[in-house]
Amino acid sequence: MKKKSPKLVVAFVVVLTLTNVFSLTGCGKTENVGSQTNQEVQFEIPETEQAVTSVHTDAEVQTDEQSVGTGGIMRAYSDKEKERMAELQESYQNETAKPEKMIQEVGSAEDVTEGMLCYIVSTGEYYLPDRELTDEELLQIIDCNFRISLNTNQKTQAQWDEETRAERAELEAKVKAAGGISEEEAVEIAKKAMETDLGEKAKGLKLHDAEESYGWRAELYDITDWDEYKDKGELGYFIQFDNVEEINELDDLFAYHCVVNAIDGSICGAYSSVGLFDENDIWYEH
Repeated sequence: MKKKSPKLVVAFVVVLTLTNVFSLTGCGKTENVGSQTNQEVQFEIPETEQAVTSVHTDAEVQTDEQSVGTGGIMRAYSDKEKERMAELQESYQNETAKPEKMIQEVGSAEDVTEGMLCYIVSTGEYYLPDRELTDEELLQIIDCNFRISLNTNQKTQAQWDEETRAERAELEAKVKAAGGISEEEAVEIAKKAMETDLGEKAKGLKLHDAEESYGWRAELYDITDWDEYKDKGELGYFIQFDNVEEINELDDLFAYHCVVNAIDGSICGAYSSVGLFDENDIWYEH
């Protein structure tokens, strides 16, 4: 279950700017390509390799047979390798086992060195030597699978923006259909609640725009499965006032959080916080 409203302290978040984006190539290898707007995967994974390159705990998926293409140099994993792969996969996910180095990558099958494990970038396949693989080699494959999965599951910023705007539009349509209140009205309701709850302390706090890049001053959520608010409505505006512009240390952050019912304007919950940790939160009755 979700809990409370997000503490919006983006001013302190380290942001990777688009002026120095790294492109992920091969098994997650990094390469500085200068200024560009999106991160793109530099290789394709054939359908026959989808099972091999996905990050699953199922040993049968991790050790699925490779296609015997690329000049016939590919082979299947042995039963013993499959068993060890499953054990090492669990250790890798628990972070108790990692490869000492990344797997060797080659551009094509012609670049393969006989007897040496490698990943063929052009085909998305592994060359498995004609011998039992060592634990280190199996870990290199597991690590490479993981990195590939991260790369192929990435979305561009434009895709994230489109999804975010679509989700917001759907919630706003529900609010409108139910005759609910606007974002501006919710902010005013939260401000009055803050002044009542905090008194003089409220004077030093400013509205923290939740999604400034989208032009939103408050987050809008379906709150039916949020622990504190699930019995207080279906949709809620999450509004935060804070002193983030006036401080240099996170420990000095003071904020007031208010969740306003987007339909009837009632207050679902309100609390103040110091820093980023819940133990300092003070809740107010409404």
